[in-house]
Order: sequence, then structure tokens, then C-alpha cells
Amino acid sequence: MVNRIPSTKITLSYPLYSCAFDPVDPNQLVVAGGGGPGRNGVGNKITVLDTSNPTELSEVAELELSPNEDNVTTLAIGPRKDRNLTVFAGVNSSPEEIKKGKNDHFRIFGINQPGKTAKTSGVRICEVARDALFVHKDASAYQRLLRLSHPYENLPQLGAAATGLSKDPEIALFDVPCQGGGRWKSRGRLDIPKEAMDLDVVQTGPDTYQLAYCDDHEIFTVEVSKTEISEPKCVYTITPDEGATAKASFKSLRYLTPGFLITVVNKPNSQGVALHGYRLPAKEQENARLAIQAKLPKGVSKATGLAVRNLSPASSPTDKQGETQFVVAVAGNDSSISLFTLEHKSAASVDLLADLAPFQVLKGVHPSNITGLSFSTFTPPKSSSKTTELSVKLASVAVGFTTVVHSIPLKKQIDKSVPERKGGPPRQSRYVVALKSKGESPVTVATLITIIILILAIVGQTFLEAKDIGKPILGVRPYLPNSWTKPLRKVPAVGSEKSIKDLLSDANAQNSQPLVVRHDEAGDANTEGIPPLHVSVHDEEAHGPATSWENLDPKDQHLWKQRLKKTGHWVEDMGESIFKGVLFGEIGGAIGNIVGEAL
Repeated sequence: MVNRIPSTKITLSYPLYSCAFDPVDPNQLVVAGGGGPGRNGVGNKITVLDTSNPTELSEVAELELSPNEDNVTTLAIGPRKDRNLTVFAGVNSSPEEIKKGKNDHFRIFGINQPGKTAKTSGVRICEVARDALFVHKDASAYQRLLRLSHPYENLPQLGAAATGLSKDPEIALFDVPCQGGGRWKSRGRLDIPKEAMDLDVVQTGPDTYQLAYCDDHEIFTVEVSKTEISEPKCVYTITPDEGATAKASFKSLRYLTPGFLITVVNKPNSQGVALHGYRLPAKEQENARLAIQAKLPKGVSKATGLAVRNLSPASSPTDKQGETQFVVAVAGNDSSISLFTLEHKSAASVDLLADLAPFQVLKGVHPSNITGLSFSTFTPPKSSSKTTELSVKLASVAVGFTTVVHSIPLKKQIDKSVPERKGGPPRQSRYVVALKSKGESPVTVATLITIIILILAIVGQTFLEAKDIGKPILGVRPYLPNSWTKPLRKVPAVGSEKSIKDLLSDANAQNSQPLVVRHDEAGDANTEGIPPLHVSVHDEEAHGPATSWENLDPKDQHLWKQRLKKTGHWVEDMGESIFKGVLFGEIGGAIGNIVGEAL
């Protein structure tokens, strides 16, 4: 059993603030940061790292940016064109340019990779374009957030960028064509009342998307189509815990699927961190609902970052997401990384989140605060060869110049719930984390299920004994309240092949209260129009008035005997003594006329 996660580390010459893996090549990692304008020679840089060696990270290429401009604050990697990789970034212009009202904060870089044999000497990084996505001229503002939707083959992506430290918070949207080469086009923008703490984008169709963002206490969604951007809709609001005044606050947010979000929540007064999974509303009037949650270790008082990776993503935005496992990483203010697995289960039209469970805590990953997290993509191998060691990589960077890459081992899992058939298709398989999570063990779950079944069995038997049905096993009837032991009001009708003597005998065996013989006017009549016969525990409120056989008028006694004869329930040889103590309901006009005509 695998029980450890191998890691490699490299220290660069500048503080790091962001990182992103190449979506096509998990062995290529881009990191960036810097010291900002005029910071005593600490440069602003973008570096490409090779992560293919499990024991060493190596520099492939590096670009030093202007020392007069700000450091790189955000990174997102777009599509390729040939062997050229597109990198979107956030870099504020120089203080002098910003004072003039010009801030080309949105930068696009190209990473040129001429051939497979070229490593450090062959890869080059160059700036392709720069522009401004934000319209408000705020000298203190910068591009704090940047996200791209998940890439699908031959489909465009949508990008979103949000301001930081702005008096007029904004979110800008832009198109990323699938041809790559640094192409992009502005899609529109949103003025928002409070600054976004985090945001993410998911593709819902060939050219439709949904943006989700959160401020301190609320989650909003925005629908984006080819022609329209909807107004933000608040789908969830954090409320204080019972008896408290301070609220928890959102730190990070990521889409799992178009129907589910996962968020990191910092509890008030640095009292801890939680992961919350939300089911997004399916109808316009509904709010998001908390679907699953888990706590981080007690030593983590605040979270600083979040990364998520789907190990079996759908192949297109219109395909339904089937069963899959997500890997979740949360960076803590103690330089730890808490790792979780989360299951997405799908049956018919119902999707569920389940088993959000920790599987390892990586402690003291960096000597300083973690500023960025990123998972590599995972592509299942085409061959079933066991020589390849499967893993998904997790990169983390810190303000203290360090980059660390952990390799989380994976294993193949076959769906055993579907029986394998000779000549039929093979059972479905998927990949999951090879390390065991620290959730409830199978023994605990089995014990819980057994207890539940036992409780249900006891409740069922108590009900039967309370109603004096069947053989007593628990012997609890004498100890139950009188209201519990009231027999069932109605004894089911028995077929006409049984005599009235048998019907009364069966009913008396199950009940000790007075019985009533009546006809059910609402039941299905026989071929002669006579409704079915019922022998029941007498309930005047339900059945109406009834009279004992001894107190019946002789005419009514005669009519009842004729009715029982005609339906095959009574013959003269039985005698009338069987009716002693039995109540009879009133014979209505219809049944009386039927019997009278037959005489």
C-alpha cells in the first residue's frame, strides 16, 4: 500500500506569487512573481520548470521583466498554437504610467518550444501583447484574480479577471479562441459592489458559460452566452452560527461540475477552516444548498489557497459527468497543504457529492506563506502496462522563493457494482488516489447499517404486537400505552368462498373489540349489484351507527340473512347463534331493494 507522497523542490531568485501547469504537458510548470518596481534588485520574472524528473526540478527558460513595473500577480495558461504555449498574466504598469491614467495590466506571453530535443537552450519566453481590461482609473488597483474555463478540444475558452484594492471593483470577461497564438477578445465586464474574493468559470455548452464568484459572505453566479451577460445572482449567503454575531467568510471557490461548487470557508476569529460543497440551483428561484462539508486540521486557523483536479472529466461540456473522483488541496497559513478526495456519483438523473475525506496533510511545505497552488492534468494511459507509475502533480509556490512539486500516486479502479458478462463489454474503470482516505472504515459503515436494520426490525415487530397481529416475539404489548394498542380499524375483506362464521372467527382471532358486519357502498358490486361484505372493528365515526343482532328489527334480521345467503356467506344450518354480540350496520335503500326484488 502506498503511504507517502514524493516531492521535489527548487529555490529561485525572486518571491513567487502564482503557478500553472501546461494543460497538455504535466511535466511543464510555469511560475512567476517578483519584487515589484525598484525593490533593490529583486527582479520580476516568469520561469518555465521541467518537472519530469521525480528527484529534481530544473529551469527550462526564464524571462526577466521590466524592473520599473510591478511583479507578476496572476497566471493562467491557454491553448497551444503548434508548439507555442500561451500564458495570460497580470502585471501592473510602472507607477509613472499609472499616474498618467494608463495601466496595461493584462499581459500575454508566448512560450516557444522549437523541438523535443531542445531543453534550456531551445525554449524562449516573449511578450506577445498587453492591454487594459478594467475601465476604472484607480491607482491602487491591480489584477488580483485570473481564471480560464476548462479546455475542450476545438472549443473556445472563457477567461475572467477581477480587480484587487480597487475603489470600483470590476470583473472583466474575455474570449480565448481554440487556435491559440495569444488571440483573445473582450467579452464584457461587470461592476460589482464588493471586491471578489475568488472566482471561477465553467463551460455549459459550445458557446455558453457560467461565472461564479464570491465576496466575503455571498456567492454569485452569472450566465454568459454569445450575445448576453446576465446580472449577478446571489445564490448563497453565509449566516452567523446560532448564538454568534461574527460570520465565517469565503476565501476560495472552484467549480467541480456545472452543478456543484466547492469553497474554502475561514471561520470567524481564526477559529479554523472548512470545506463546503454546494449544489447549485436548478431553477431560477432556488438558492444553492450545502451538499457536503469537512474540517481542516485544528492547527490551520486560516486558509490561503485552493486547487481542485477532476480525475475523470467529461470529454465535452454537453456530456453528463459520470462517476469520478476529485483531488482537493487547501493551503494553510501554517505552510501546510491539506489533501482530500471527493466522490461525484451519478445514477439516472441524480448527481451527488459523497465521501469528502482527508488522505494526507503535508506539513511545513515551505519556509514562508504559500501563495499559489496548481494541479497538473491527468490523462489515463493508453496501455495497461504496469511499468508506468501513475500520478497527478501538485505544485505550490511561496513568497520565500521556493517551488515544491508533490506527485500524488493514482491507481486504476474497476466498477464492481456491474457484473462482468462473457462476451459483453468490459466493466468501466477510472483512476483514483492510491492512498487510503481517513474517512469512516468499511467496518464502521457495515456496523452502522446493521444497527439501522436492527432498529427498523424492532420498530416493525413492536407495531405488529401493538396491533395484536401475529405471534408475539418481544412481548411488549402489555407495557405499551393504550393509544398504541388500538387495533387496526379495518380487517381486510375475505373472499366470498369463506362463510360468515369463518370471517367472524378470523376477525376475533386478531381483535378483542366488538365487530361490525356491513356492506361497502363504495366498493365494487358483484354481477347482481350487491356491494362487497366487510367485517371490521366497529368505529361509529367511520362506519356510522350499528345495532347488535339481538336488537335488530325482525325485518332487518330477515334482510341481512337474505343478503348473506345471496352472497354465499350463510346457510340456515349455521344457526343465528354465531351472530351473538355482533353488530350490524344499517342496510341502505339500494341494497334493501335489491334483496327485496330477489325474494
